[in-house]
Amino acid sequence: MKKINNYYRYNEEDDRLLVEDILDFIKTFLICSLIVIFINTFLLSPKQVSGRSMYPTLQNHQKGIVNVLNANINGIQRYDIVVAKVTEDNETSEVIKRVIGMPNDTISCKDEVIYINNKPLDEPYLNTSYKQDWISKNYYFTKNFSEVRLGENEYFLMGDNRPLSQDSRDFGPVKREQIIAKDFLILWPLDEISYLS
Repeated sequence: MKKINNYYRYNEEDDRLLVEDILDFIKTFLICSLIVIFINTFLLSPKQVSGRSMYPTLQNHQKGIVNVLNANINGIQRYDIVVAKVTEDNETSEVIKRVIGMPNDTISCKDEVIYINNKPLDEPYLNTSYKQDWISKNYYFTKNFSEVRLGENEYFLMGDNRPLSQDSRDFGPVKREQIIAKDFLILWPLDEISYLS
């Protein structure tokens, strides 16, 4: 509208400019949304640790990013920290666990030792003092479980904090397509910044 003799007169050009501004805003919003979705789906994804199943490796409420691209390019290896989608009681959730069993492995536990294909598994990532302290108070850290045979596309996930972890011992092996990312870059709290793979 233009002001003429203290009156406003309707101007089609103003409407066109307003419509163009709105369209530009929508276009910018859509492009930014697509970029965020692309990064989140194919490159990096923000995550927050919820619970104590990976303690003390990862601690409750730590925040950071996980690497989606690395999982797709380099694949999944034993000992990787991964994010997987699992379904329990008809509810799907994302969990952060460690890969213990690989496709076609057999896995079991007896007397605190994990066996992969009947050979004891070295687990240097477990916090020895935390484990021994738990055993001294509760008489166990990793409960025995019978042998599980994994299929060609199956992985067995476990939390580092075995007594407090719900993992493949509960919800079963996961398939490759359920694993959406690996590695964890802790960004918060700032004094705990570190990269875990």
